[in-house]
Parts: sequence; structure tokens; C-alpha cells
Amino acid sequence: MKSRVASVLLLLCLAVPGLVRAQEGRFQAIAIDSGLEYGTEKALILDTYSGHLWIWVESPAVNDEPGGRYLIYQGQLEPGKTMGQVMDRQEWEVGPGE
Repeated sequence: MKSRVASVLLLLCLAVPGLVRAQEGRFQAIAIDSGLEYGTEKALILDTYSGHLWIWVESPAVNDEPGGRYLIYQGQLEPGKTMGQVMDRQEWEVGPGE
């Protein structure tokens, strides 16, 4: 597992900003917008064989906040049965005054 993670991190280190796609291979990485987090790099990683997803985040130390590198597991994709099927749903209550 460690060599697999190291291989993915090496791919990301060599990649240029923007869309990063390997034409072949098991793992595909796509750079994603880090939003307002200055200096933070993020990528979505997909295991094309088994459908597992991760988000890789690397952020610099800023002021009193430490920097770090994180690989966060997002779950496994599953095929739907029909087009437009909602696979997972998270909803929030409407807050007061909204």
C-alpha cells in the first residue's frame, strides 16, 4: 500500500497544474480547485479498476498553522441501475432567516 501511495504522490509531484490525466494505467489524477486556500494543492485520485476515490491535499505552513500532506479516502463508486439515479444524498435543514 505504501508503494502505491508513493507512486501516486510521485505522479502528482511531476504533474503540471490544471488537468492531469494519464492515458493508461490504473490510477487517474485530476487537479481540483483549492478555493480560497492560498498555496493549497488538491487532486482527485481515481482507481479505475476498483472505483475507489481519494482526495490528495498538500498545504504550506501559514502563520501559526502547520502545513501538511493528506490522502483522504472518499469511498468507492458503484454503478447505477438507471440513468439519473441518485446514488447518495445529503441534505441540510433551511436555517432561520433563509
